[in-house]
Amino acid sequence: MDRFTLDGSSRRIRLGRGYAIAAPGLAGPGAVFPASASTPATRAAAPPTPELEAAFQATGLQEAATIALQVRATPRPPAAANVRTAAGEDALELEVPAPGPDREQVVLAIGEDGVITWHYPMPVAGGEEAAVTRAGPGSRRFRIPSAVAPPPEGPAAHRGFVGAAGRRLLKVMVYPVTDPILGAIGRHFAGRWEDRNRPYRLRAFTPDNYDRPDVAPLVTPEDWAPYGAGRSLLFVHGTFSTAHGCFGSLPRDFVAELHQRYNGRLLAFDTHTLSEDPAANARRFLELLPAGQRLECDVVCHSRGGLVTREIALAGADGGRVGVRRIVFVGVPNAGTALADPGHMTHMIDRFTSAVMLLPTGPVTETMEAIITAVKVIGHGVTGGLPGLASMQPSGRFLARLNRDGGPASALGATEFYAITADYAPGTGPLRSLIVQRAADALVDRVFSDVANDLVVPTSGVYDVAGPAGFPIPTHRVLRYAAEEGVLHTGYFSAPRTATVLSQWLENPADGRTGP
Repeated sequence: MDRFTLDGSSRRIRLGRGYAIAAPGLAGPGAVFPASASTPATRAAAPPTPELEAAFQATGLQEAATIALQVRATPRPPAAANVRTAAGEDALELEVPAPGPDREQVVLAIGEDGVITWHYPMPVAGGEEAAVTRAGPGSRRFRIPSAVAPPPEGPAAHRGFVGAAGRRLLKVMVYPVTDPILGAIGRHFAGRWEDRNRPYRLRAFTPDNYDRPDVAPLVTPEDWAPYGAGRSLLFVHGTFSTAHGCFGSLPRDFVAELHQRYNGRLLAFDTHTLSEDPAANARRFLELLPAGQRLECDVVCHSRGGLVTREIALAGADGGRVGVRRIVFVGVPNAGTALADPGHMTHMIDRFTSAVMLLPTGPVTETMEAIITAVKVIGHGVTGGLPGLASMQPSGRFLARLNRDGGPASALGATEFYAITADYAPGTGPLRSLIVQRAADALVDRVFSDVANDLVVPTSGVYDVAGPAGFPIPTHRVLRYAAEEGVLHTGYFSAPRTATVLSQWLENPADGRTGP
């Protein structure tokens, strides 16, 4: 362990072992802990994070070192040079040893309030394309926003496993550019990872297994026989998730109620969310239906799962194999989300990472493995290998086509749409420092500006879409959580009013009655 002290100046402090830091405007003690260190001091300053460590191990990320800071904001000396991120934010600059041949680096920053962000190396001189991640001799530099986050409020505002309260941790992570099982990181890497770790399947969803991963797929005629006897209820999950991870926070007694209403005909679709767009997901859904199987269903879908559902409804109606009576869109980017644009995709990763770690509603390690896979692909400069995320771009080709052609009355005229959405206030709560930045002495959302959103998806974009039939969804079929209710994108199914309104909207599915 090597100790040092920041004094608010912009001088570069050599930390030993090839590390250095410059942090104008920050003062206080710090220390460098090599990955091999395991002492009481190490554990106190950089406590273990079991969920993250399990995800690191599963995805091949290795911690090279942790830099722990306990700092306060202080005025910079007049002669101190500014250090800023590409977005113009005040920053500290961390210099680290180059990772060596065939390896890449990323820094995971854990703020004083537990907020987690990912940071890639700065481009090398000359602006070579993809140089931000190219391994080579020398060192790498990272610029990380330096604003000191306010301390978390209340005992539940900060989960202890993400770091020591009042300390900022910078974890330098290294990973191979060629996975021993999946091959080289490139355009098809995410697809190979999902094929191995998140295979496509249609599975039964019961009160006993809906929150479990170890459920066999529906394959045989005997498996499918009940689903031909009446209307079913289908669940389609969202980004980085799985069916059991996404919907596992629903109350068990509520799932039992639905199971009874639909005479046991509850099922879920596990799908790729990174490597294929929703149209490809829908084609795979139809391939999983046995020959001659007709499925009549209602659907509850979350996030990009709603785009998958719209594609299933269109393709199924066209082929006569799937009839969808009701769709409940929960936090669905029907009008897209700016976080899916290339310039904001890292912000998407940061928001999901922090939400999953600070306010978990499902399996943390499992979700983090998917997030880390996306981190690698983005860091390697091949965002074209993430069409599942790109499909949510507001002005992208996928949504332009879906919202232009994706709702003719001949296909979906009889389908009833419902929506659950939220306005998550960016100026409050444990995610405040992640969401907001200062502009002209005002706090604004760094991605959505003054647009109400649930952390990931614009609030009105779930129900108010120009173009396709069924939109805008009438207000009596929309549940909108207010800002003060604190519901965010990953927390809809643990919010009590969600089960209440789903119970109303999905009442008596056989006779076609609608909810309020």
